[in-house]
Amino acid sequence: MLLLGRGRAEGIAYFGNTRDSVLAALAPRLALWLVGGGLTIGTAPQAISGVKVLFALCLILLPAIVTHALARRWKREGLWPRYITAAWWTDWVTLFVGLAVALLMALASPRLLESATGAMILNGVEFGYSLWLTWYVARIGLLLRRGQAVVLVLAILGSLGVLSAVVGVLSPNQRAWHDFLYPLLVQQGQGSVH
Repeated sequence: MLLLGRGRAEGIAYFGNTRDSVLAALAPRLALWLVGGGLTIGTAPQAISGVKVLFALCLILLPAIVTHALARRWKREGLWPRYITAAWWTDWVTLFVGLAVALLMALASPRLLESATGAMILNGVEFGYSLWLTWYVARIGLLLRRGQAVVLVLAILGSLGVLSAVVGVLSPNQRAWHDFLYPLLVQQGQGSVH
């Protein structure tokens, strides 16, 4: 994870290219999804909570489906299990980058960390790094040209955008993405309003 996270291509060799490797990389995401789903439904046992839980599952699986389709189209299907295993594991590095940036900001100026500007900086760094890491792991894992890796990243972003739009149409005035990811914050916010 750390090798690929630092742009070292040899890191891809540490990931398996088997079905078991893929399932092992998926397991922590599904565990978090189950916990988040339980919190979401427990906080608000309504039909919209089920939509949020299904939306979150789609967030996990949709990039894998999109990248598998592209890998097949580009005749890289045999490389896909190693790629998706590496992609799911290295995605956790983004959290560590975010924590490091937050720590640096807190040491430099605690007020900045708590401000809207600080949130924009933190989210911007995490998003930018995540885009680069997604591009890099795809390029190395699927042996893609730079342009193909850009297409893959855009396809992932586009599919997630379409998913968000569909959920927005099916459940207007809901923030399924935010509410699923932050059910405790939402509950606390609602409690302080009453």
